[in-house]
Amino acid sequence: MSAARRAVPTLLATLLVLLALVTPAAASATPAPSPTTSRGASTPAADLDPVRVQITQVTPNVLRPGDDLVVQARLTNTTDEEIANLRARVRLERIRPGSRADLATWLEPGTADARARVGTVVATVALEEPLAPGASADVEARVPADGVGLLDRPDTWGPRGLAVEATGGRSARLGLQRTFALWATEGDVAQARLSVLAPVVGPAPVPAGVDVTAPEPALDELVRGGGRLAAVLDLTRRHPDVALAVDPALLTAARAESGPVATWADALVAASSGRDVVALPWSDPDLVALAHADQPDLLTAALDASARAAATDVTDGSPFAARTDVLWAPGPTTDRATVDLAAAAGASTLVLAPGDLTTDVDAAGARTVLPTDDGTVTGLVPDATLTTLLVDPTSLDPAATRATVVQRVLAELAVLARASTDGPQHVLVALPRTATPDVALVDAALTAVQGAPWSRSAPLTALLGATDAAAPRDTLPAQTDVPAALAPEQVTRLADARSATVAFAGVTDDPATVLRGVDAEVLAPLSTAWRADPDARARLVDAVVADVDARRTGLTLAPTSTQNLISADSEVRFSVRNELPAAASVRVQVTPRKACLDVDPSDVVVVPAGSDEVVPVAVHAIANCEVVVEAVLTGADGTALAAPVTFVVRASPTIESVGTLVVGALLAVGLVLGVVRTVRRGQSARRGAHRVEGEEGTRPLPVLGGAPEEDQ
Repeated sequence: MSAARRAVPTLLATLLVLLALVTPAAASATPAPSPTTSRGASTPAADLDPVRVQITQVTPNVLRPGDDLVVQARLTNTTDEEIANLRARVRLERIRPGSRADLATWLEPGTADARARVGTVVATVALEEPLAPGASADVEARVPADGVGLLDRPDTWGPRGLAVEATGGRSARLGLQRTFALWATEGDVAQARLSVLAPVVGPAPVPAGVDVTAPEPALDELVRGGGRLAAVLDLTRRHPDVALAVDPALLTAARAESGPVATWADALVAASSGRDVVALPWSDPDLVALAHADQPDLLTAALDASARAAATDVTDGSPFAARTDVLWAPGPTTDRATVDLAAAAGASTLVLAPGDLTTDVDAAGARTVLPTDDGTVTGLVPDATLTTLLVDPTSLDPAATRATVVQRVLAELAVLARASTDGPQHVLVALPRTATPDVALVDAALTAVQGAPWSRSAPLTALLGATDAAAPRDTLPAQTDVPAALAPEQVTRLADARSATVAFAGVTDDPATVLRGVDAEVLAPLSTAWRADPDARARLVDAVVADVDARRTGLTLAPTSTQNLISADSEVRFSVRNELPAAASVRVQVTPRKACLDVDPSDVVVVPAGSDEVVPVAVHAIANCEVVVEAVLTGADGTALAAPVTFVVRASPTIESVGTLVVGALLAVGLVLGVVRTVRRGQSARRGAHRVEGEEGTRPLPVLGGAPEEDQ
């Protein structure tokens, strides 16, 4: 017993020594925990590892019974010291993740410490030489088919956790990257469908003649190699199921150019043949700004312009066919005000922002129902995780590679397919307006999607034409604050200028000529692209409002001199000059500043283009007065067309009345005198003033046809 008791302190000392030796290794293998994002993503933590591990290839993408699993990886020494005895271990987790949340949990760096289970080691590759500081080494590990160890049963298909671990001396972990292996067994499996919507929108538009510089890059840069629009065209050529959301204003402007820009436009039109194409409203106006300013007329104008462009023949007499009932909210969040605007404009579908409603759940497809006062609108919610993977994968995994992105896309779709109970699950990836797609990455992902037994890419019409009832989801906020959007008062200024100009043009017999280009000007500052430069956008609003206001000129009411009216009913004649390119129907409205005049508007008078016309106005004077009168040239509906003119009227209707009385009295006196004179003249000697007795003074008439007696 004494010997045993003496051995206890020795054993404890030995254990303490071993613990001291193991603790540094364990500490070095445990990366610092980092906060996760809302999608289970992490902040960059891989760079804290001594060795950065990047999985560069997983072959095959979908593993089947009898296939060897080949994993290629790159190991990079991130320290200032040489690392010897470096090994790469391939680990496989044979328990299938049951949900999308399980997929995110597997990828979280917080589970990468030494105590966490990261699967079974199925292959190991050792580096022959020490890895110098900053150097990289590529390794390849092969797992034979009989070493995979996954069950070959009909219901075992789906993703499995896969990791490559870098270890040093004493097997201490120096780095780790996780991804997925995809296991497929024989038999029919459920499918998930993936649609991709790519925006074809240009730089912020600037109307001709306006001295405002749009934010970079310019259109000619966007269509060249490496530019955003060139990348979209390249992606479109590779995959016929990729749908396009085209701004017709961009396409029209590009076709009017020459060189690479026109070449790109012709190529885009050719690539759109037989493809799903959505015509965005003209100039891609900011729906949020229009909704917050409550200006549906501007959206209607943009939709009408796009509809006309979509019906216009382009190359070889072929129409650029596109549907105009789909709108795309610019984000970053969408509110009910924007949905109400879309419904009021007659849209059947509204594409939302990826973060608007929950999508990262197992049974959430893209379609949802958005109720409004004008009925319901079908909402399409892009899948947040899949969209981020194809646009900015390093925000989810700082060490992300094309291989890990492809494997995760397949894993996400596999979980969605397994969760589907009412037909294929259909999700949407909507590329951001300003993002330049990585064509090689998206191409690899979509090719893998087509090759997996549980997924297929599908055109947008398959999603829009689905007959299944879209289930409602979370409630959108009533209105969200989007500082980058154009302020409501600025939108109202543009709307008021346009409305006044439309009313002005309505008095002509050719309004389209007067309004040519007005809508394009007004819609330019509303373009979503102008969010990139609010200061320049404010200057553009001022310039556009001034230019549109200047269009309401060309009709002039000539000044009138002082009018002296001595009659109760008179007429004032006004001269109207028309310098417009079309005839105008006008009238003059006269408003006296005293009630001594009564004036009605003139009749409508047509003034031919480039000529003058006189417009008479009837004036009725009620009393003697001197009054200032304002005359305004208006349309038939009362719309003011020119600056008013003022003049003085001196009305003396009593002069006319007195004169009439005097003349009447004189006429009456003359009449009386004439009667008296006539009577007096009738009583004179010559006019029977004396009597004749008997036949004195009479003379018998001769026999008819004979002569007087005395002559006989």
